[in-house]
Amino acid sequence: MNNYPAPLHLVVQPIQNPVYAGEPFEITALNADFLSSRAAKYDHSVEMIWLTKGRFSAMIDLEAFEVSEGMILFQAPGRAFYFGSSSDPEGLVVRFPTGVIPADVNSTYPSLSYCTSRLFQVDALTAATIMSAIQCMQLELATAHSQKTDVLSGYLRIVLLYLARQKSVAFSTSFGSQVTALTKRFFDLLERKYHVNKKVSQYADELAVTPNYLNQIIKQETGMTASANIRKRLLIQAKRMALVQNTSMKAVAYKLGFEDTAHFSKFFKVGCGCSFTDYRKSCPNT
Repeated sequence: MNNYPAPLHLVVQPIQNPVYAGEPFEITALNADFLSSRAAKYDHSVEMIWLTKGRFSAMIDLEAFEVSEGMILFQAPGRAFYFGSSSDPEGLVVRFPTGVIPADVNSTYPSLSYCTSRLFQVDALTAATIMSAIQCMQLELATAHSQKTDVLSGYLRIVLLYLARQKSVAFSTSFGSQVTALTKRFFDLLERKYHVNKKVSQYADELAVTPNYLNQIIKQETGMTASANIRKRLLIQAKRMALVQNTSMKAVAYKLGFEDTAHFSKFFKVGCGCSFTDYRKSCPNT
């Protein structure tokens, strides 16, 4: 005979409209209207999508997955994704920038500094605790007290620490957890400067190592050289931006640091196997 408590029935308080603390926090309802109206996009906020009822399908960097009742999708910043089919989804969405939570190589939070998107399966007791913290955040958002951001950050830390205890699956675009500190620093720097620094020597200088040593370590950890990882990161971002409607190839090239559109076009075709225009046509919801 076990002593486990009976399963909890999670009740989500309805949210009629998005609740803002100006910036940076937002809590809003997850429903069919939210899924259908949310265009494919990328930005630099973390989005925690909690499905408490129903199901939906989605894609991250063209990797398809299914989210079912009780799961939380931790959508890392800079990741373009869009929703597919759904069945009576209910839940909530919490958005916040990475800057409100400290993140470093020893961070206990769910991979905030290295842009790892994860899908968590949350047990009933943990769900009740997380919901209580989020409801406290909702109350705080409705007040005009001083130090609001500090209070919200405190509740958010509680949510993320409980979330980090749960079983999760990382998407293939994420980096492994058992990598060296140098590799983590490289990818952290790459995430911030891929559109500016395109040479291994630039990263090596900032990391105080030689280009050859950096290439050796990165290839040992990832199977690809540092330069190959730089090109891969640029291509991933180009694909994400191609999913955003009304974004021209010229605008994408400029934002990614290519002075010559023809150079970017060649880079994209070599990396993707097709032209920017053909790739966009082949993607759903664009």
